Amino acid sequence: MAGLTFLRVVNNTELARQEREITDRAFQERQNQSVILGLAAYLRRCWDAAQMAKRPIEQKMLQALRQRNGEYEANKLQQIRGQGGSEIFMMITEVKCRAAESWLRDILLDNGSPPWDLQATPIPDLSPMQSKEVQSMFAERVLKLVTEYGKAPNVEEMREIKEMVSQDYRFDVLQQAQLRADKMTIKIKDQFAQGGWGDAFNDFITDLVTYPCAFVKGPVVRRQRVLGWKTDATGRTIVEPIERLGPEYERVDPFYMYPEPGVSTINDGYLFEYHPLSRMQLSDLIGVPGYDDDAIRKVLEIGNGLSWINEDVELQKNEEERKYYSYMRPTTEFDALEFWGKVSGKMLIEWGLTEEDVPDDAREYDANVWMVGNIVIKAVLNYDPLGEKPYAKTSFIKCPGAVWGKGIPEIIEDLQGVCNAATRALVNNMGISSGPQVEVNVERLPPNEDITQLAPWKIWQTINDPVGSSAPAIRFTQPDSRATELVGVYEKFSRLADDHSGIPAYVYGDLNVQGAGRTSSGLSMLMGAAGKGIRQVVMHIDTDVVKPIVMRQFVYNMRYDEDESIKGDVQVIAKGAINLAVKETVNIRRIEFLNATANPIDLEILGKGGRATILREIAKGLQMPVEEVIPSREKSDYQSRIQARATATAAQQQAQAPASGGENPDGSLKGGMEANTVQSRLSGKAA
Repeated sequence: MAGLTFLRVVNNTELARQEREITDRAFQERQNQSVILGLAAYLRRCWDAAQMAKRPIEQKMLQALRQRNGEYEANKLQQIRGQGGSEIFMMITEVKCRAAESWLRDILLDNGSPPWDLQATPIPDLSPMQSKEVQSMFAERVLKLVTEYGKAPNVEEMREIKEMVSQDYRFDVLQQAQLRADKMTIKIKDQFAQGGWGDAFNDFITDLVTYPCAFVKGPVVRRQRVLGWKTDATGRTIVEPIERLGPEYERVDPFYMYPEPGVSTINDGYLFEYHPLSRMQLSDLIGVPGYDDDAIRKVLEIGNGLSWINEDVELQKNEEERKYYSYMRPTTEFDALEFWGKVSGKMLIEWGLTEEDVPDDAREYDANVWMVGNIVIKAVLNYDPLGEKPYAKTSFIKCPGAVWGKGIPEIIEDLQGVCNAATRALVNNMGISSGPQVEVNVERLPPNEDITQLAPWKIWQTINDPVGSSAPAIRFTQPDSRATELVGVYEKFSRLADDHSGIPAYVYGDLNVQGAGRTSSGLSMLMGAAGKGIRQVVMHIDTDVVKPIVMRQFVYNMRYDEDESIKGDVQVIAKGAINLAVKETVNIRRIEFLNATANPIDLEILGKGGRATILREIAKGLQMPVEEVIPSREKSDYQSRIQARATATAAQQQAQAPASGGENPDGSLKGGMEANTVQSRLSGKAA
């Protein structure tokens, strides 16, 4: 049988098993690399420290959540039940938080325009190329003057001409830069609308007034499923779902954020975010750049594995959030940790990275690592140009030198407790003093007499006192009512809650105010004074959240967007505090300015473009369709060019038309004055 070759037939099941073994070996080789093993051990040490440091904050957040929900702490409720009586809880904290949310949303979201804007940065100096263009324009202007007047300008006139040419050129450059900034603004608005910025910011405000800190994340590139439209061969529009990668934004639960102990800002040290991922959310990460597809598939195959979180805190939080429904989530969740922080170059080299990846072992490098259990599903360097993390945070009341601040529940915690105690005492006193206390001498009552019920017109049967006493068998004692004093205590401390929280009662419709608040002008003054407290919160949001998020989205577009017409040097202007300061009077002042400049001198200074800009801003403040009412700057410029071209054509045609009467050598019309007189028919004389 020499020379024969036997072929081995392998079925599909065996082939699949072999491919799975090859994939598993490759996965194990990657996971067992020194860099991955070192990262896992380093992350565990950092996580243990961050989780331990946050435990007191977690208890504060749970207490704030219960206080807003109107629930006593377990030990407090046990003491109340031990004394008996009412367990009423006055929802002052919920009212204040809800009013603060409404106030902030009214300032930041309900103005018809976003609480930010992009403006072109000033240009202090011209580049060498631009200076050459200015010189060329200056030479053309001088040559034109020499041609028109037949003589060259003097030194002073030359200086004025050069300055005018430079100013005109700078103005044109600034206009072009602002046009690019306007296009970038439209682009970012569209990305915010598609990336969920509105929902994320709305939920962020709820966290801000409730917890010691609130977080927003973004832009984060994720896979998006959207509807796409295309036209087939017959011209019919077909709608079909498509997938794309785009920037998204989300509110991050403060319970899921774990900063490094002792830091003052989230960009100072490392930061963990806990992700409870469903199977679908985890599988959606397959194919996203930076993630290990084989590692994700392995996690989906073997299950969740090791849990990272403090399950007691998580269960308490879930219990508070789900107190209106008792079911639990039926699908499987995977505990994932996302790490952002600096890692020393020396440690990276020891873990196995090359000198090309780590050129200087003395520097600190920003890294982003994802772990599910002990499996690393993502490990990359943070390639943000400034090394920042994709998070923004702030607090209702900031504490200098600390990440965590204070929310409204923590600020009015003691006042809420006093109001609760006064209300419980009031309810108990009302119950006791609502009727008489009855003292009965049971020895003087006949057998089977019912002494448990008291009703009007009841007849009490009694017998003689065996000892001969003349005291009545039944005595009625009316307990004193302390309702007035207790109501005064409650009102006093509820007004203190207005002062401490910065959210007075008249902000949310309670117009039962005294003194200056009884008049419209006085109430307006009180509202203005109350706005000083909320203005500080709005400034925190402007500085710590709005500007960083918009700037990061701007940098993202500058790096990755293919449209070059939107790119330029801009600065982010946060308008939240400005909206609060001028919201009620800005349009009135704009209309007054518009009327004050409605004269020929000011119109000549403003020009049609300036007038259109003022009208456009007034229309925005009145929630009007600006583009339909007032033409855009580009459309106005186009119409002006068309009108100028038409005027020039008409003037040229008129200049080329033959003269009807002709002129004398001295410039007067032929015929003189006699030719312009009319003879009267009646007198025959010239008129």
